[in-house]
Amino acid sequence: MSEQAKRTVLITGASSGIGEAFAEVWLESGFNLVITARRLDRLQSIKQKLLNKYDAKIDLISMDLSESEAPKSIYQYCIDNTIQIDALVNNAGYGNPGKFEDIDWDTHQRFLQVMVNAVVELTYLFLPNMVRNGYGRIINLASLAPFIPAPDMAGLYSPVKLFQIKFSESIHMQYLDKGIHCSAVCPGLTRTEFHVAAGMDEVVNTPNWLWMDSKTVAKQGLNAVMSGKMILINGRLNKFFAVLAKIIPQGVSRSIARTFTKRSTKYVKK
Repeated sequence: MSEQAKRTVLITGASSGIGEAFAEVWLESGFNLVITARRLDRLQSIKQKLLNKYDAKIDLISMDLSESEAPKSIYQYCIDNTIQIDALVNNAGYGNPGKFEDIDWDTHQRFLQVMVNAVVELTYLFLPNMVRNGYGRIINLASLAPFIPAPDMAGLYSPVKLFQIKFSESIHMQYLDKGIHCSAVCPGLTRTEFHVAAGMDEVVNTPNWLWMDSKTVAKQGLNAVMSGKMILINGRLNKFFAVLAKIIPQGVSRSIARTFTKRSTKYVKK
């Protein structure tokens, strides 16, 4: 495929983990990349590694999505450089464990900016051109978390992931007849920097059979959005957990969540 004929995907939070894996699987599918994250050095390293394997155009944008102007700056970069975004992967995110009232408001606000506002605004900015072109693919990286009981120390993580799922459903249903697919990809435990960065050592040390690898999650996510699947729960084990959470009594599920909370809080780094 010629460079002129290639479509382009914008991926946020692409400096590690599932975001980095998304970069590779979209390249494998013949897309050019615009990848963004805070760490420019990591983006540069990933770009070089990918260009050693693939013939593609890769643009880098160093941006902190906790800043309110970040989505507009990303959009303007694409306008200024005549880059048409055909697909969007809202992958950037992190954990913010703790009791709701114990987390200061500025921390909550930054979290909501990254996990809610930036997701919605980037979609809002890039969607109209997708509609004009009759083609668009949008992935919102959600989580298994809304399908299972939330630990007492989960902060706002489950609520914002539930929002991402419902937002994905809304966009998909509104714009499906315009050639737009929007998928909420909902992985469970995935080997990335996520849980380490959140100081969740108890989770990190759970058995390997509970975990998926990031490239498998990314491949499944790409396949889901290309086929028009609105919600994907990655992996059979995670699907089983989601079904189990629906059928066991709420009192039992809450008790399990509280037990997990008591164990995990002993390991949260201060």
